[in-house]
Amino acid sequence: MFHRMLFAAALVPSLAGAALAAELVPPSLLGANFFDAKPITTTDAKGRVSKIVFTPGGTLTRTSSSGKESEGKWRLSDDGFCMQAGSAKRESCYVVVKRDDGRFAAMKRSGQPFIWEK
Repeated sequence: MFHRMLFAAALVPSLAGAALAAELVPPSLLGANFFDAKPITTTDAKGRVSKIVFTPGGTLTRTSSSGKESEGKWRLSDDGFCMQAGSAKRESCYVVVKRDDGRFAAMKRSGQPFIWEK
């Protein structure tokens, strides 16, 4: 738990102008609130928009802004979730924080966040 709080505190400054408070979303809430077969609109750090549908059974469909679809799989991890889509050779793992403005940001431990809207 302490490790999660430290990680959340460390990533807050990198949320590209987000307010200074952020709350780490536990994996149990991710499964119940996001991975329910309803589309999530994502915006990455470069402003590219896509939609991802996570099914409760562990599969996903990602649709890029150009309309290209890719299939994949997802799973919950100890502090977030991991997914592998399209031609990716390995899965990428993310944590999700709820920002002060009410939006959610999913972030690789080593990268920029992308914003989730549902």
